[in-house]
Amino acid sequence: MLLLAVAAASAGQTGILAFLPTLVDHNPVDASPRVHDLNVALLTAIHPLAALLFAPLWGWLADRMDYRISLRTALILLALVIAPIGTVSVPALYLLRIGAGIAAAAIIPLALLSASFSAQERSERAQRFAWLTAFVFLGDMVGPILAEAGARLTPRTPLLMMGLAVSAIAIALCFVRLPDRCVACPVSSLSKGQSQPVAAMLLLIAMVSGGGLAAMHVDLLVSRADYLLDREEIALMLSLCGLAMLAAQLFHQRVPWVVTAPRLIACTTLALLAGALLTFSHISSVISTAGVIITAGWSSASLRLVTSFWISGAGLPSGWKLGLQHAAASIGQALAPLAIAFAEPAGRPSILTGIGGISILMLFALPFVWRREPQRTVEG
Repeated sequence: MLLLAVAAASAGQTGILAFLPTLVDHNPVDASPRVHDLNVALLTAIHPLAALLFAPLWGWLADRMDYRISLRTALILLALVIAPIGTVSVPALYLLRIGAGIAAAAIIPLALLSASFSAQERSERAQRFAWLTAFVFLGDMVGPILAEAGARLTPRTPLLMMGLAVSAIAIALCFVRLPDRCVACPVSSLSKGQSQPVAAMLLLIAMVSGGGLAAMHVDLLVSRADYLLDREEIALMLSLCGLAMLAAQLFHQRVPWVVTAPRLIACTTLALLAGALLTFSHISSVISTAGVIITAGWSSASLRLVTSFWISGAGLPSGWKLGLQHAAASIGQALAPLAIAFAEPAGRPSILTGIGGISILMLFALPFVWRREPQRTVEG
């Protein structure tokens, strides 16, 4: 049920993205392309911006009260805010997107927290994190597909069927026994948290990886100088990105490099992400776009798993730390679309190039900040 919950949270984010240009067109306050693109980008950014503000709060509350209440409440909220999308005005759509971001900010970190409570070894926790993160990206992949299918059944409310499915998950989760706090976990089997410089670097990586991918997504939605993709093609690109992200998690679930070689994974995927960002603005075909999107999706997903697992040094479960990591990823996902929203069309490629340049700088800085600690074993 936790796997389905995180998948629902991410599907609620990506499922509506391909519909945003159409929804804005149906409520024209200003018909100019500039205002249209601004609304599309802002509606994309408002979801992670809400997650940025509320994820640390949800995590802080989870450390001080029963996290299971917050998790189930957030699922109900998600169902309520995605079901009516398509029948409301643009200002109301902003409110619904904010509500979805608040709900996702609780569901994903608290599901990770719940899954980690019963894990007593580092390798076991890494597997649980990999599966949960895989279903986050499974939701990214199937969200646009489910929304397109829902649009054929209920054209005015493309996410109505998804909202009903989320409601069913919320009800089922009320009858599932979730683990209590990890009071029985032996401290000796779990490592202490990361040093402040390493933790700061991991948060920066989460920010850059989320921002780079979000910038590419928004660039797909707004006007492109070289060519335009229709709604079905945009949905396909978003689904391919989600497929690549899912494949990355399944790979890391089978190969224990997140535990044994996390710095190597981080450096390699930062290089791949930088290459995708630097080339994205210079491609002009659907096939090339798909290739770059898949590369960026794989890289961003790998970086998200590494940062979410290592931000606390695989130490005792902390809702606050997991919420902080989710907030860091949301910073990039919010700032990058906002930058594209307020940039002139000719200046949008420089935003992608800038994020790619930051990725390269972090690639060279990471080995100096995150040094090998040979005294730690694989099991902590």
